[in-house]
Amino acid sequence: MCELFFVHPYPASTHQHERVLSGSFAEIEILDCERRYRGEKLYYDRHFSMIAEECQGATAVLDVGCGTGHLLERLGSQPRLHRVGIELNSQAAGFARCVSDCEILEVPFERFESDRKFDVITMINVFSHIPSLDALFHSVRAALRPGGKLILRTSEMCRSVSRWNQMHWGIPDDLHFLGLRTLDFLCAKYGFVVGRHLRTPFEEELFQRSRWQQMGRSRFVNLMKTVAIRAPFALSAMKRAYSAALGQRLFVSFIVLTPTTRNTGIAESGSRE
Repeated sequence: MCELFFVHPYPASTHQHERVLSGSFAEIEILDCERRYRGEKLYYDRHFSMIAEECQGATAVLDVGCGTGHLLERLGSQPRLHRVGIELNSQAAGFARCVSDCEILEVPFERFESDRKFDVITMINVFSHIPSLDALFHSVRAALRPGGKLILRTSEMCRSVSRWNQMHWGIPDDLHFLGLRTLDFLCAKYGFVVGRHLRTPFEEELFQRSRWQQMGRSRFVNLMKTVAIRAPFALSAMKRAYSAALGQRLFVSFIVLTPTTRNTGIAESGSRE
């Protein structure tokens, strides 16, 4: 059993890509690029050091789902590093080109083609949005040089997870979430080995002050965030309550995978297992 959690009914790949390209999510208001960029900056203030460590010595990096380009902008400090981004939303892609000063492509990763092989492919909070895992790992193998790294930042859940662990799962924008044994299943199926796997309880990330400074889509939620930040000890009190009631069920994980040399026989598209 792979323990993968996924939405039902599961959308077709073309339908999911069309929704992202158009930016027309009936259920979700797309953040304006300036606010999204500020959120990315706060996010990478917390997490960039781990990514930069894995990118040491790399000559080419591909950031899949690069958003407004702040990760690529930060990586620009590394000399002679060739940087490329993929972003399906045209407004975000245009913004990313300006701030990162590198090539940003508006093509689904499953259709990405390049003569260049990349030392590192990053997918930060992107994995749960990809509709076909077969097509995804086929594209990773095609784009990654031998011995290269795939860096994932994504969610993992245990079987006892509750919807109360996180009130908004990002559905239907997010399509699936890893179970605690899913990574082993994916590595065995697609021919990867785990180089690094840091699993952090969600509550450790959820109640960090900089996360609450990231303004989102809901005005009401943004107001609540502002109040919580200003109220003394509010975040620490909420973290203790959350941990006591719902802790150790949902995790945010930093994962580094390296492809093996064996031929997995992955098809261009297929199941979402």
